[in-house]
Amino acid sequence: MSSFKLAGWFAGAAEKKSMANFSGHWFTTFGPMELTQDGNRVQGFYTFQQNSCPIEGSVRDGRLLFTYQEPTVEGEGWFELVRHSKFSGQWRPKGAPTWSSWNGEREFEGIWDSSYGLMRLVQEPDRVLGFYEGVGPATVEGRLENNRLTFHYHESRAQGEGFFELAPDATSFQGEWRADGTEQWAPWRGRRLAPVPGLLWLVVIEAHWQRSYFEKEYAFGHMLREFFTRLPQLNIRQRFFEDEAGLERWCRELMYLPEPVAVVFASHGTQDGLSVQGKPLSTDRLVESLRYADNILLLHFSSCLMLQDGKAGELARALQEAVRFPISGYDRSVDWAASALIEFHYLDMVLGRGLSPADAAQQVLRLVGYAGDENLPGSPYPAAGFRIFIPKPG
Repeated sequence: MSSFKLAGWFAGAAEKKSMANFSGHWFTTFGPMELTQDGNRVQGFYTFQQNSCPIEGSVRDGRLLFTYQEPTVEGEGWFELVRHSKFSGQWRPKGAPTWSSWNGEREFEGIWDSSYGLMRLVQEPDRVLGFYEGVGPATVEGRLENNRLTFHYHESRAQGEGFFELAPDATSFQGEWRADGTEQWAPWRGRRLAPVPGLLWLVVIEAHWQRSYFEKEYAFGHMLREFFTRLPQLNIRQRFFEDEAGLERWCRELMYLPEPVAVVFASHGTQDGLSVQGKPLSTDRLVESLRYADNILLLHFSSCLMLQDGKAGELARALQEAVRFPISGYDRSVDWAASALIEFHYLDMVLGRGLSPADAAQQVLRLVGYAGDENLPGSPYPAAGFRIFIPKPG
């Protein structure tokens, strides 16, 4: 059986546990939530399917342990602050064995549909960092005073200053901007993109496998799209890349999706790492493009060698240190068809049957005999060396 490896949280990402404060108006996986905190006691309600559902609990060692009540079910769960204005957590109905994700954001934190496209804002106690796609990647960075964010923006060919003012209900902002060296201001507005309860994404980011006209058409994403289209709660996207810039672009786009997303990288893996057109890709730049994609439920490398201990596994190990989501793949060269069969089982358990990536990985290693480290007598498929790196609890 394949062993599980543990990934660490990236330094500085988590709010100090002794200072955890969950008060505020949150936008969560299951609708808006209002929480008030008195000492370590927290109570409030969330609106799910037009029902006001009470939630209450207490903060212990930085974690909010709670119970909730809906019209037909009650349950339990926990939240932890990832940073000042974002929590991640899990919930389960009373008596249920499995847990599911529950995430939330408040104040400026979140995804916004703005005058200049989708924008991802990341909020700390007195600072906000933001990302959007201008002519290529662009950033905003500024300071908070009450509900006003004063910032500087940087694009590939321009830079300037501006401000956003958050609406009282935190669902929109109004603001203005101007380029350096100019006096005229222009409007910049945005509205919050709240997650659709129950909606998931499967995104396949794939290199072109064919090297000549003599090779037939095939792509792993085509198969996944046909198989998973049957799931009504799943949005499926397949995107191809031909170079490093293309891969980075599609990685950055992930942080603009408000719902949980399972990501599959389908490309050639070599002893030098992930490659395209025979060239290894930059580890540092790919890590930075994924650092704030907090919505990723799972990142799976459908590529050879990417979870190997040597140089080939550098990207996966660097991601371990930088992100909070599970990372899976193989520690050796794996048969293309064998990996496809493993991944159909694995992704179906996560996306179609509600298992966590860790639980799904355990089931794969139990149910698919060749998925682990041992060759099976008489098997047409050699051992695949399937692995998963699981983030440590906060």
